[in-house]
Order: sequence, then C-alpha cells, then structure tokens
Amino acid sequence: MLAPSTKVRRVRVRGRRAFRVSFLVTALAATVAFVAPPSTAVGTCNSPPQVFPVANLTPGMTATGQTVIQGSTPTSFDVEILGVLQDGIAPGIDFILAQITGPPSFLQATGGIVAGMSGSPVKASDGRLIGSTSYGFFAADQTLMGITPAESMAPLFDYPRASTAAGPKAVRLARSVQLTPSLQRVAARAAGISVANVGVARQLRVPLAVSGLQSHFGRLKQAITRLHLPVVLYRAAATPAGVTPATMPLAPGDGFSAALSYGDLTLAGIGTTTAVCGNLALAFGHPFAFAGRIHLGMSGADVLTVIKDPSQIFGGYKLANVTDLHGTVDQDRLAGIRGIEGDLPGLVPVVATIVNPDLDKVRTGTTSVVSDVNLGPFSDDLGTIGAFHLLNDEDVVFDRIGDGSVSLQWVVKGTGPSGAPFTLRRDDKYFSEYDASFESIFELLDNIEAIKNNSFGRVTFHSVKIVGQITQEHIADTIKKVLSSSPLQHGLKDRRTLRVRPGDVIHLRVVLKPESGGGTRKVNLTMLVPNSARRFGEVDVSGGQPPFCGGGFFFFGGSSSNCGAKSFAGLIGKLANGERNSDLVAHMFTQRKHGSIRQKTISSQSPVILGFDFIRLRIAGRSGKGGAGSIPPPIP
Repeated sequence: MLAPSTKVRRVRVRGRRAFRVSFLVTALAATVAFVAPPSTAVGTCNSPPQVFPVANLTPGMTATGQTVIQGSTPTSFDVEILGVLQDGIAPGIDFILAQITGPPSFLQATGGIVAGMSGSPVKASDGRLIGSTSYGFFAADQTLMGITPAESMAPLFDYPRASTAAGPKAVRLARSVQLTPSLQRVAARAAGISVANVGVARQLRVPLAVSGLQSHFGRLKQAITRLHLPVVLYRAAATPAGVTPATMPLAPGDGFSAALSYGDLTLAGIGTTTAVCGNLALAFGHPFAFAGRIHLGMSGADVLTVIKDPSQIFGGYKLANVTDLHGTVDQDRLAGIRGIEGDLPGLVPVVATIVNPDLDKVRTGTTSVVSDVNLGPFSDDLGTIGAFHLLNDEDVVFDRIGDGSVSLQWVVKGTGPSGAPFTLRRDDKYFSEYDASFESIFELLDNIEAIKNNSFGRVTFHSVKIVGQITQEHIADTIKKVLSSSPLQHGLKDRRTLRVRPGDVIHLRVVLKPESGGGTRKVNLTMLVPNSARRFGEVDVSGGQPPFCGGGFFFFGGSSSNCGAKSFAGLIGKLANGERNSDLVAHMFTQRKHGSIRQKTISSQSPVILGFDFIRLRIAGRSGKGGAGSIPPPIP
C-alpha cells in the first residue's frame, strides 16, 4: 500500500502539442497551489471551510461523501481512502485514490461514481473537507474514484472577480492521471479486479443538459463533439426563460448548473456544489473548459434519476433539470469552478415567432442567453445559441425534416462600440430539397457573429427578435437560360458569346422555371458595358449571395471581415442591405487596360432564385459615338 509521502510526478497529457499543454497546466497548477491570495479578492468569504490536509490522509481511512441522486436533497455515501499520488493531477495538486463502499442502496441506484457527481464533497469523520469527487476509471469498477484535494480548491475563494471580457478558446489539457504500479495494485485489490483493468483515472464527464431540438439534437451534439470537451449530452426539460432568482443559497452537496442559456434552448453543465464561503461557491473539482475567467449563469439542479452503465465501461450519468438562478460562474480553473451567489447575470432574450400555413401552426418561443456568455469555446455565442433556438421553433411547427421553403425577418438590437444604440433589420428567404429548417439558420448566425467579431470595438447585445414562415411548398425559381442581345447582335437569343463595344447597352432576358411546376416566366435586365472595357468579359446570372462575413461557425469563433465596411455603422448597413437569396443578380466582369471592372444589376424577386448561367463578352473597338447612338429599342 502506498504511503502518503511517496512522490511520483507523472501526468499523462492527451492530444496535440502535449509538451506545450503540459507546460501551461504546470504553470497554472503552481499558481493555484503557491501564489499568495490576491488583494483584490471578490465576495464575502471570511470563514472558509476547514480542510483536511492531504499529508494526514492514511490508507484505510473512512470518510463520507454527499451528492444528489434524486430531487434536490443530497444523499450520503461511504468512502474509503486507498492512497495518494503526490502531484498526480498536476504539480502542486495531489490525486487521492478512493472507493465508494456503500451504502448498498446508493450503489444500487448509481453503480458507483457517475457523471454529474463532479464536485461531490468528501468529508472526514471530524467534518473537515477532504476534497471533491472528480475522477473515475474507464472500463473498470465504477466504485473506484479520484478526489481533488480541498487544499487545492480552497484558493479559488480568493481569486479576483473575473471580467466579462472574452477569455481564451478551449485547449486540450491533462484530463487523466496515470497511477503508479503500487496504486494500481491497491485499486485492483480493493475492487477485486485485475491490475490490467486499472491504470488511468479520467476526469468525470460533465452532463450537458439540452432542452428542445428534438429533430436536430444530433446537429448540436456534432458541433460540441468537435470541441473535445468531456461532456455527455442529454435531453432535459426547458427552464423558464424568465428565470426565477433562487431564495435559498446553494449548500455543499447540492446540484449545481453552469448555464449558457435558459428557456426553450436551455444549455447547462451539471455537477455538484463542493463548498461555500460567504457568497461564493465551488464546484466540479476539475475544469469545465479550462477557460480561466468565464461568465455563465449559476443555477441549481433537480436530479430526475441516475442513468447507470451496466457495462462498467463509460460510466453512468445524472439526468437533471436546471432550476432557479443563483448567480454567476466566473472562474474555470484546474481545481474546479467558482460561482458568486446573488450576482445575477444579464440575459439577452431571443424571441422567435414561426408560422406553418400547411398545418395552421404557430409557435412563439423564447431563449434567454447569458449576457456576454463566455466559456472559452462558447465565448459570446449569442449567435450559435440564437440560431439553434430558431431551428428549434421551426422544427416544432414544421413537424418534419425535409424539403421546403422558409422566409425570415429578424431585428438585432444592442449598443455599439461608441456607446450608441444600434439596430440591424434584415430579411431573407431560403429553399432546400433536403432540410429547410437547418439550412435557414446560418445567415442569422453569421449576422450576429459579424457584429460580435467586428474590429471597431466591443458591442453589447440587448435582444434578438425573429418572425418567419416555413412551408413544404417549393417557393423557388431555377434559371433555365439567359437570352441576350447587343447593338452588334440584335434579337434576343441563347448565345454563349455576345459581341459588344465599350459603352454599349446589352439586354438580358432570364428564363425562370418554378420549382413547384408549371410554365416558365421571364425577367428582363439591362447592363452597360464600361467605356474602359477591353477585349474580353463575362456576364454571370445567379441568385443573390447574402453577405457572410462573421468568421465563426458553431462554437468556433473567428475574426470578422467587416464586410469591407469602414465603420461599425457601415457594417450594420452592409448586413442590412446585402444581397438576398430572392434577388436575381447579373454580374459583369470586364477587362481594362490595367486590371478589371466589376459591376452588377439586381432585380428583387418573390421566390428564391436557384441556378446559374453565363455569357462570354467579346469586346470590339469603340464605336464612333461611344455606343450611345446604337442602343436598341426597349424589349417588349
């Protein structure tokens, strides 16, 4: 059996750039363990909980843990300390190996340690806090577990108040602890299994409660999976968008939710409260995204049941709903996360009203996104959450996944970089043969991302309102051909090459075929060949291309291109007035002596415009009158 004084400094780091990540983890761990408390500490933590020194732990010592396995009242479970791996989690943060030994009713309900128990406090017989239940074993006996020492968590009470500025993106960090051979033998003997089945303790996954998205739940799961966060997604009940402030503060052992949003699309990580001091609460005993300074809602959790894993491979998880709002989560560190009781975050309402005339259904839904929400990869993700909220409401009234047409209008309000209010008003239409609802959300997402990532300064969002219609009808026209004529080639014909001169006016007749069937319709356009045009050119006819310049896609932030705007007001104007999918657009590209010339003409249509056609231009020398006298008569 391993004595507490045994020193084994070995942490296995997974993922790319392992050395760099290991260095960052080491530096952070040293800060957690050894730096004196800052003078700018936040909160009213005057009497921190008494902690049990790791150095005083001995194998065979018994302790008691607390966690909620049903409802909101904590249940006690029995713990036996098996050993200590000094610096096992990181330099300065030891790893405590332990086992849940009972009672039988607890083991019957859980099978051992499960996701959602992260943060469950473990106390010695004298009441002092040993630490937080935070690690389990993959494909091994689920009664074995790892504890993050309270000695390493307590300094979080003294961290300064985090700002709401966006923090770093998520990194892959040390989420596993390699046991020494002697500790492997101890664990195997305690669980009655082979030593080969015990080797690496892994950070418990965080159950991620998601409400709504019955039809497109997998889309969100795919997006989050790409972030490599240790979470397990499950469907939960929606929390009211007008969140009710809690009347009683969180206590050790209570369910804990770190929430990005509330309402139709509730999105929150579920764990357990480890310790409280004044108006501060610690939870998880490990990072959420290891983002450092964060900004999330802090809420309670109502546990419906524990989903056990009979295979003993992946481990079970708590199925819980998010409850009343307690405050703000502001720290996401190696030894746990911290929340501030009573410091309620601002909420940005996203309201969508969607109509389906096919079924005579109307849905108005609201999701309240935490203002300036920041969890590393979820930094300021009003756009992503708002887009999925829209998707949820469309799915409810469409009641299917498949082909169809969507028309949307949205208004985004907030405060711009100068402190002046801004309003973006935008509308567009969409058609898809495969998934109409999903393909309609990206423009709204990009608009918000473009505003958020603008290079002119920080913005604050106030609200997002959406109205729209979704139908199984195919409200779209496809370009079948383009007829053309010029002063050098009279008569509208289907030509691949059109001869023109600088200064000439060309006529186009676009033949459109409705996707819903029936005859064709025609749209006439005119374009002027620039006087400086030389030799060759081309006219491309297609549907409009909305301005996509936000630089982000589903939880992956980026930098905006500003759509070429020179000011924030100019950016809002470009987003509001950019091309739409229902525009019929003719682009002319012509050569000149130095460089090229691009110009376009737009004709707004009712249906979405699909397809593409082009005409090559062969530019002759100038006419004696510069083309002005050779304009053909108007097209009847």
